Amino acid sequence: MSINGRVFSSKTPSKSKLALLAMLLMTTVNAEETLDDILDGFDNEPTTQTVKKRPSTTKKDTLSASNTKHENKEKIEDDIMDGFDDEPVAKSDKAKENVKKNDATDELMDGFDDEPINSAKDKDDKFVGVLGDFTGKVTEQVAFAPNDDSPHDNISSLKTSLLLDYEHKFDNGFKFKTNAKAYYDAIYDIRGTEKYSNDELDELKSEVELFDAYVEGSLADNLDMKLGRQVVVWGRSDTIRITDVLNPLDNRRPAMVDIEDLRLPVGMAKFDYFVGDWRITPIAVVEQRFSKNPPAGGAFNASPNSLPSNESYSDITPALSIGAEFSGWDVNFYASNLHNDTGYFKNGKLNHDKVKMFGTALNVLSGSWLLKGELAHFDGLKYTPTQDKTFKRTDGLVGLEYNGIADTRISYDVSLRKVHDYDQALKNNPLPVEENTYQQAFRVSSDFVNATVHGNYLISLFGKSLDEGGFQRAWVKYDIADGIFANVGYVDYMGGSKRFDAVKNNDMAFVDVSYSF
Repeated sequence: MSINGRVFSSKTPSKSKLALLAMLLMTTVNAEETLDDILDGFDNEPTTQTVKKRPSTTKKDTLSASNTKHENKEKIEDDIMDGFDDEPVAKSDKAKENVKKNDATDELMDGFDDEPINSAKDKDDKFVGVLGDFTGKVTEQVAFAPNDDSPHDNISSLKTSLLLDYEHKFDNGFKFKTNAKAYYDAIYDIRGTEKYSNDELDELKSEVELFDAYVEGSLADNLDMKLGRQVVVWGRSDTIRITDVLNPLDNRRPAMVDIEDLRLPVGMAKFDYFVGDWRITPIAVVEQRFSKNPPAGGAFNASPNSLPSNESYSDITPALSIGAEFSGWDVNFYASNLHNDTGYFKNGKLNHDKVKMFGTALNVLSGSWLLKGELAHFDGLKYTPTQDKTFKRTDGLVGLEYNGIADTRISYDVSLRKVHDYDQALKNNPLPVEENTYQQAFRVSSDFVNATVHGNYLISLFGKSLDEGGFQRAWVKYDIADGIFANVGYVDYMGGSKRFDAVKNNDMAFVDVSYSF
């Protein structure tokens, strides 16, 4: 087909050809004819409606009817649009026969798509999708103790650890999550296992452990559920535990990491019921676990005598939290009847009798300042020197946090634990118990270099005059690349009491590199 001496193919036009046709039309049709009028019907995606074919007209009929301006424009449109129908018109018997053959071929080939629905490729994609729910982290850590005694001096740890995490979300909104940790410390084999106690080898050479394993979801618009091994944090302080009693800690290498990395998950059934601004959370603790302490003969427990094993318990213990969040402040109330994590020695076992706890926690936000408060009362405590006597203790904390400096957080917490009806025999406890125990903690954290360098400093001291020992730790975390991190730090243990004098020479420098995938 030709227009003004230019020849165009009758095949389906490309966008560039349509644009050129439009430019030519603008010079031949009336100025009132718009581009939209001309290109009407040529959308990139044709509609699903059936397009009715125009009755074919002969050139003779068209010329005899071209007496008006409107008819002339129709003739130009018909000539230009000839061959551009959504469904091509067969122009001969042979063409019709070819169309029929093509239709027959399409019918025969129906169902033979290039990529079948149940192809091996789709199966592989589904398999990859399942594996894609896995994430993890590999960490290599080296620790150096310049002042410790042999065999814990110099390079004291060369640990490789692996964390695997799996999470799957169901169509109904429920989620399943589980993770496991494993590590191997090569320093014991490098230096020789005969130099270490059996307790230390059992506890610190290698370990594989299931951590979180739970299912959670919504049972109703105002009722959530979480069942399985999990961590539930009570309280507000990041450095001192007052009301945070639900999860035990891994204390085998004290002060090396923050509390959030020390908590051990426990099997629980937790429900959250929402009423207005309030949340009511009843909890049933179905797994009784206790903190892991430094093994005998290790760097943090020089005693040659093995620690007694924990008494086993299979009962279910209750806990309850009621809290609400308002504009600028929030409050929580706690109650529990749990097995005491510390315990006392009796009949060759470490017993953990039940202790009632009632507490509360409060946060008040004002500008860049955050005021924190916690209060807890314990009833039913027992200690080794006075096994037949129970004690009550009240713990309180006040903390202040400031966020007014860009990329920086500064916090200070002070706490007091008071034993009521104090007995002087408690000073003979394996870890002496004072009538009043003071603890203070100061922390500063700041980000640098576009938040790729994270600097931290924490100091925690005991005693009313800060003279009963403690520790300080400084560390820097650097984001090397996507998923690759380096962490460098130093822990300084300070003496001043029986508890800390035993570890004051355990100062340790550490470097670890992690890769997350």
